[in-house]
Amino acid sequence: MIIYLTSYHSIEGEICYNPSENRFRFSVPLKYKFPVIVEIIPNEKRVETFSKIEISSEIWNVIHNNLDLKDLPDNLQDEISEIHLNISNSVKKVLIPIKYCLKCISLDENLISNSKIYWSKYKSNWKPFPSRIYVTLDDRGFWQLNKETAKDIQNYILNDFKPFFALRHLHRAINENNPRYKWIDATIAAELAIKEFLIRREPCIKDLLLEVPAPRLDILYGKILKKYNNGNNSPYLKKLKEGAEKRNKLIHNPQNINVSHEEANKYIHDVENAIYHLLYLLYIEDYHFYKYFPRHHAPENKK
Repeated sequence: MIIYLTSYHSIEGEICYNPSENRFRFSVPLKYKFPVIVEIIPNEKRVETFSKIEISSEIWNVIHNNLDLKDLPDNLQDEISEIHLNISNSVKKVLIPIKYCLKCISLDENLISNSKIYWSKYKSNWKPFPSRIYVTLDDRGFWQLNKETAKDIQNYILNDFKPFFALRHLHRAINENNPRYKWIDATIAAELAIKEFLIRREPCIKDLLLEVPAPRLDILYGKILKKYNNGNNSPYLKKLKEGAEKRNKLIHNPQNINVSHEEANKYIHDVENAIYHLLYLLYIEDYHFYKYFPRHHAPENKK
């Protein structure tokens, strides 16, 4: 069965364009499928698409009867996801050359957001096309500045407490929207943190750490940390090793490697815990320095 689709997307960032021409139409071919018409409306920071697709009788039953996707078998959910992906990729096939061939640096690398798709059988009476809902939760705790926490900050100042410089990269990773850069910045934070830890523990090795190419992340958080942590490596060693390997692929592989927001946020949590574990080891004797660290690093009898 043939149905028609139209979609609307917000452009992330800005496209430099001739004000006298405010609508640009492109045709994006799809293998073994009908092409997708993509219209860029830069003055409204909007993209519209129009296409027609052939769907199975099962999918027709889903959209015609407005069935709940969570009750569908995986193969039908995958079919619906593929339809969304084809439209999204078609839009990106237009915006990517606009960004990189026209040197449109103000166009965000995420390209689009707020995508909505509608379907119709007769090009009228458009209805929302169903989509699988993915929710990425970030349960990271935050502390308020109040009278009590202000006392602790004053105590940090008086005792010359120094957070790792690596935390700047960690916060940049948290605030970054693109999962690829989240992953890269989080790994940089992990690399800097272990170096800072080792330098503070053994200042005499500073020149060696800074002038000689560093060992792999799993060696730094493994056998090297063991030497300065009573024979114990990082409890996050496996996650950091896997994360560093993926970071290397992201940097050195010219092909696009997919990283979801959920994966990136989970990795950032692991890196955050690994970094605060190092700080806890440095300030293990002073509860005031690590009371705001991830809870599991603080001894039960000192909470």
